[in-house]
Amino acid sequence: WPPQSLDLNLIEALWRDMETELGETFRQIKDIKVIIRAVKAIWDSIEISYLDGLIRSMPECLKAVIAVGGMATAY
Repeated sequence: WPPQSLDLNLIEALWRDMETELGETFRQIKDIKVIIRAVKAIWDSIEISYLDGLIRSMPECLKAVIAVGGMATAY
């Protein structure tokens, strides 16, 4: 499968969730300082249990990628 599969990159899942949390506000903010503060606030609020969950999801991600022959999955 692709060595740089987004399905197997935990940080991509984290970035996606952070972007979701920023939501539509992120697209409307024009001041880079406000964006940076918002991203830092979200980053600082990340719980260890969330990161543990990402790590624990890896075996299922691997199974899903293998099952579709390295193509994109729902992860």
